[in-house]
Amino acid sequence: MTEISDRQLVTNSRLQRELHSLGVASGMVLIVHSSLSSLGWVCGGAQTVIEALQQLLGQQGTLVMPTHTTHLTDPAGWRNPSVPESWWE
Repeated sequence: MTEISDRQLVTNSRLQRELHSLGVASGMVLIVHSSLSSLGWVCGGAQTVIEALQQLLGQQGTLVMPTHTTHLTDPAGWRNPSVPESWWE
């Protein structure tokens, strides 16, 4: 695969071309865990990456992507760093 992070503009069509060269094809089940910044400067950001993957996989394909956010967690369980109980609400 050509280095996506070679300081070129990363577009939907470029992502599809590069992913296809890796063997990603319509109808596949694809699990993706990546960092947006590792791709370089993506025109349209994360939305472009997701759309490129969906378009490449087509209607019969399946895209699985883990997402992580601290906005959907209970601060009572935070340990590193911990949060004072008075802030939990």
